[in-house]
Amino acid sequence: MHSSVSQRRARLLLPALVAAGAAVGIAGCASGTGAQDDGAAPRLSPPTSAVPLWPGFTPPSTPEQVGPAPGFVRYLPVDGVSAPADGLAGVSPKRLLDNDPNVAKVLQGTLSGCPGAHCPLRKPVLRDLTGDGRDELVAAVDLPEFQRTLVQVYRATGRTVRPVLIYWGQLGVTGETYGRDLIITSTGDDGRITVRFRWNGEVMAAVTPRGASSTPEVAETVPAAPDVAETVPGGVPAETAEPKRTP
Repeated sequence: MHSSVSQRRARLLLPALVAAGAAVGIAGCASGTGAQDDGAAPRLSPPTSAVPLWPGFTPPSTPEQVGPAPGFVRYLPVDGVSAPADGLAGVSPKRLLDNDPNVAKVLQGTLSGCPGAHCPLRKPVLRDLTGDGRDELVAAVDLPEFQRTLVQVYRATGRTVRPVLIYWGQLGVTGETYGRDLIITSTGDDGRITVRFRWNGEVMAAVTPRGASSTPEVAETVPAAPDVAETVPGGVPAETAEPKRTP
């Protein structure tokens, strides 16, 4: 009788002991996969920031412009040359330069041998740079004796022809058009210089990095050919001083 009671108690306790052992096993496995202490965390560095050299210095303010913004004045029209009805395609660039009051007289003398083997005048190029549907005429004259190249753009308005750009660059300048913009590139002692010109309603003006037309002083950045003529600031011969600022 006593033996049977002991066996019955053993059978009742066995499942409880098995369950307790399993729980201990699970707890032992879980303790090995939990968070572990790897030591102190590394120190965080603050992000780099600007440190002023002169924190108490206040730059002076730029004085405001007084009066109206500068404008552009047209170049003088070419004397005795009328634009044909079909535009400037049939007009001789030599004839334009010879009769252009904006051109220095000494330059006109260099064209006496044109056309010919030693003519410094390049083949003219026709491009619509103003968007009026009529081509402008781009003329270039290489002057080795002055180490300069003159680039002029002529536009016809009705029967009147006048230059809209007069540009002195280093000898051997090259040019291209990008849309209606004229891009002139020269290489000299100062390296490679590229200037973009855009029609502003009056002249082809240099374009600033922000895309706006510059004032005449900024546009005329290339020095004129030495000994060509008395020059004005910016390097345009005195006889080609227009466009200029108007009051």
